[in-house]
Amino acid sequence: MVQYIRDRYSFSSICAETDQDAVNFYKNIGFQITSLGEKYPGVERFTCLMNCCE
Repeated sequence: MVQYIRDRYSFSSICAETDQDAVNFYKNIGFQITSLGEKYPGVERFTCLMNCCE
């Protein structure tokens, strides 16, 4: 689905925010991962960014 959106639309990047449970999904399909730290008590959050212009 992410690849379809990347191919179909002319976005310069795709950005998502997720938690520890799903971060590997984004990493495995090519997103760059940055920790946001504990945005909520006891819950580490991550920003996931894919540059679509590569």
